[in-house]
Amino acid sequence: MLVVPITAFTVQRRNKIDFTFMQALKGIRDVDKSGVTEDMFSEVIPVDTFEALSITGKFVPIVPGGSHIRLTYFNRKEYCEKALQFRLHELDVQVAAVREGMSLIIPVPLLSLCSGKLLEINVCGSEVVDIAVLKKVVRYRDISESDQLVTWLWQTLESFTNEERLLFLRFVSGRSRLPANVNDISQRFQIMKWGKSPDSLPTSQTCFFQIRLPSYSSQEIMADRLRYAITHCRSIDMDNYMLNQPSDNDDTNSDDYYS
Repeated sequence: MLVVPITAFTVQRRNKIDFTFMQALKGIRDVDKSGVTEDMFSEVIPVDTFEALSITGKFVPIVPGGSHIRLTYFNRKEYCEKALQFRLHELDVQVAAVREGMSLIIPVPLLSLCSGKLLEINVCGSEVVDIAVLKKVVRYRDISESDQLVTWLWQTLESFTNEERLLFLRFVSGRSRLPANVNDISQRFQIMKWGKSPDSLPTSQTCFFQIRLPSYSSQEIMADRLRYAITHCRSIDMDNYMLNQPSDNDDTNSDDYYS
């Protein structure tokens, strides 16, 4: 079996996705730098054998028979290397299954032509919400492109941070990203004028990629109402509501739900 030592690159890469695990390994490996000696080792380090915490939350052997191999001051570096190898390859079976599934759509050798970031963008879409893309796929209902509300909406969205744009996208579509290729957007973004009370909150219909705007007396008020809606409307449908309701067989006093 190929053993890869804990190099600076490996530690840096792993630190990004499992900071706590890597800090624990570093603490064991460099315990001598803290003045810990052989006699103090077992009292300071909370691990007794060649086992590590898996993603299931349970301690498992990191080498064959690891539960019977005692971790000591002198073999701690070997333990750290084995633990790192265990964590790096813990999901090999699952990754292989994903790879096999992807191979049914695109030949695996072609994946080498893409960086990880480019592949993510092509599959999941961009993390950056480009308002220009929304303008390319917009459809106006009961409102014209030249309407003041439309102008204010575009100006408001352009002033939003990307985080706010992501919240807006989720509010109107239920998704957190747009496809990388505008031609892959199958639904038009709909802006609809709604006869609700002036200066009230906007509403949306995620199934139709639609936002419904009441009249606003100023762009500032529109921006304020829109920010409130996209920030506080976390549930895009009735799923979360229903999950929090008592079942028919739940004999808990209904008054408790209003306390």
